[in-house]
Amino acid sequence: MMIKTLALALVLVFALAPLAPVTAQWKPEIKFLKIGVSSAGGDWFRAGAKFSTIVPAALPEIAASTVIGGGVVNVTRIGKGEAQIAFALTPYPEQGYKGESKHYPTPLKNVRLIASNLGRTVVVAMVVLKDSPIKSIQDIKGKRIVPGDRGWGTTELVEALMAGVGMPPEKFKAEGGTISYTSITDRSKALQDKNVDAIFVPAQVNYPDLMAVQQAAGLRVIGFPNDLVDKTLATMPGLVKSKIPKGLYGVVNEDLGSPGFLQQLIVDAGLSDELVYRLTKLWWERIKEIHEIAPGLDQADVKMAMEHATIPFHPGAVRYYKEVGVAR
Repeated sequence: MMIKTLALALVLVFALAPLAPVTAQWKPEIKFLKIGVSSAGGDWFRAGAKFSTIVPAALPEIAASTVIGGGVVNVTRIGKGEAQIAFALTPYPEQGYKGESKHYPTPLKNVRLIASNLGRTVVVAMVVLKDSPIKSIQDIKGKRIVPGDRGWGTTELVEALMAGVGMPPEKFKAEGGTISYTSITDRSKALQDKNVDAIFVPAQVNYPDLMAVQQAAGLRVIGFPNDLVDKTLATMPGLVKSKIPKGLYGVVNEDLGSPGFLQQLIVDAGLSDELVYRLTKLWWERIKEIHEIAPGLDQADVKMAMEHATIPFHPGAVRYYKEVGVAR
């Protein structure tokens, strides 16, 4: 009798087994994640480096590294599959998605958003040594300058500001000026060594390289008049009217005018919803650690992550935002 009872129990177990939930362990579809950042010295460079250590610790099957780029070129990197996730500036993801600008002659339809607003607006300022005779952007005529690094949106913004005062880059060089393109670290050193007369930098927060120059030689930070800001906004859609904050490098005594960009985080549409969900979740759950080394992202807040979107979000990101009550 006992043998029959045991046999009946085994039959029932096998009969019911298919009804039990089967939870196969998820595996990411990629083994390597490339993060498009800026050149050395920038907030994106530091934030990307930090995130590249956070990702494999949380998702052990994925290795991660950074790819040097900028606000303009990072959109192309996503479009061409050279990066899977990247930082960008408005309006470049929209331009790339639509394929309606000189940078993106054909649409990059695989560009999607993880975050359309990372908080702090990116502005630019002109920086010179304390004893420099340069007082305004008009005074750089015939001088040696660094507007930024290649592929940066802020570099293009500086060139638009120069055009607004009658000195587009080609004319500037024809009239005896010299333009070079370097990282924040290299341009800061060049300024201190007096190898250049003026540099332009993102100016929403202090950069350590320039703080060192301020302590060693002294700096002056120069903003832009309202009429020039307005003119630049009219020529570069996607900019906002913003300001260089009082207190920057300890030498800015009042807010100074500047056009600005919104910072965004973009991703390849080809990544799975599950992977992008996990990356989005990881980004926001560890954002305080990223703030600590990238102060230009210190205002990033999940509550504003979907503001100002002009292209689609990745469904994986939307899943996370619904989960935390942000998605509309």
